[in-house]
Amino acid sequence: MNTQRPSFEKKEMALSSSPYVYLPVDIPAYTVELTHRDPIDGELLQRALGRTLQRMPYLSDTLVIEGGAVYYAKNPLPMEAAHVAGIRHVGGSETNYHMLDLTWDGNVTWFTMFHGFCDGQGINAFLESVLYHYYCMKDSVEYDPNGIRSDNTQMTEGETFEPLSRAYEVSPDFNMPRKEMPTPYHLPEIVPNRSGEVLEYGFRLPSEALMQFVKANGTSPSVMLSMLVGEAIQRVHPDADAPIFVNIPVSVRRQLGCEETFKNCSSRIILPVGGTPMDALPFNERAARLRAMQKQQMSTDQYRATYNMLGQMYRGRMEHATDYMEELKKPAGFMSISHDTFYIDYIGSMHKTGYSDQITDVRFLCTPAGGRSLHLNIIEHNGEFRITCLACSDISAIADALMQVMKDHDLPVKSLPVQRFTLPLTCWREGII
Repeated sequence: MNTQRPSFEKKEMALSSSPYVYLPVDIPAYTVELTHRDPIDGELLQRALGRTLQRMPYLSDTLVIEGGAVYYAKNPLPMEAAHVAGIRHVGGSETNYHMLDLTWDGNVTWFTMFHGFCDGQGINAFLESVLYHYYCMKDSVEYDPNGIRSDNTQMTEGETFEPLSRAYEVSPDFNMPRKEMPTPYHLPEIVPNRSGEVLEYGFRLPSEALMQFVKANGTSPSVMLSMLVGEAIQRVHPDADAPIFVNIPVSVRRQLGCEETFKNCSSRIILPVGGTPMDALPFNERAARLRAMQKQQMSTDQYRATYNMLGQMYRGRMEHATDYMEELKKPAGFMSISHDTFYIDYIGSMHKTGYSDQITDVRFLCTPAGGRSLHLNIIEHNGEFRITCLACSDISAIADALMQVMKDHDLPVKSLPVQRFTLPLTCWREGII
């Protein structure tokens, strides 16, 4: 590929990308790894990718810098389903400056993104569409897409809507709640690791068993799993000198009325799951109270007010910035956000289709923010939850404790072998700075 960056036709400002595109350092890729029952047919996969991009051409866009602002831009260069065993440096010449990438080898596919381009819902729309078209061609069956964006449907304006481009209506009597929380407990196991290597401790749990347990305790899956992790931390650190908090990311598309957008559109909920007076309550009462706190924080007015504020701030920055390099010298607040005590991403499940059983495993690979936290990914597939604990240092004591906690609650959990991986850095600014 040509290492001199081509010129691309700019489109709209990438307002929702702001937390990621003004960072002074490149961040690791975010990847979804899928294992298939049968070896991948590379030619069919390329055709499936083409059909997906015909349906959602915006997924082939790139990002450009003009003055001090960052824009989405049309990228006419071909996107390749590359026969590569692993993950490429997304965003630069290696991927033709595309912000999404697809690689495959044997019976494994890797879907990779630069998080400044889209969020988890965006990459899920990408991978599910590719897989739908792939399996329809492979099996010579027109499967029911069941909500997946196939080339039998038309693109809508809502799919490329910029969540920070408008002002949202907020109730006249709404006042933003003050969030004064104590400093959360930081796990002493979490230490800086310059290598970027991530350790993965995984578990499998039958979906029916977990959901029955969740329902019996009157809560949600994300709250229940957070409670179990909090209990494990308390077993390992009974002398913890601060409350144990969980950070739970949530999509706010519904609250903002932009359910279809592929762009970043999220917030987070923070709940105390240990080291507070609630510890004295029976387990089911704590579960119900934390669920109530979760619902309270998922306030439409609160999210809309927050996005109104962010929209003004990010647009003001991009409209007035004249020198991108000078912008990089400013403090990057996004890098200072704490994810203590731990972060749990309840991803849910892919759309159930007629070929779902041909996909035998799904892993979400990411580097915990700045390597400074414990990160959990939770995904359901083919009747099982895969619970993955990620950290850039040894957390085997917490992983072992978590497994014992689940067993003590009569959950039929099975552990997976510990794995290690290192994600390549994204390079979306290659050839620009």
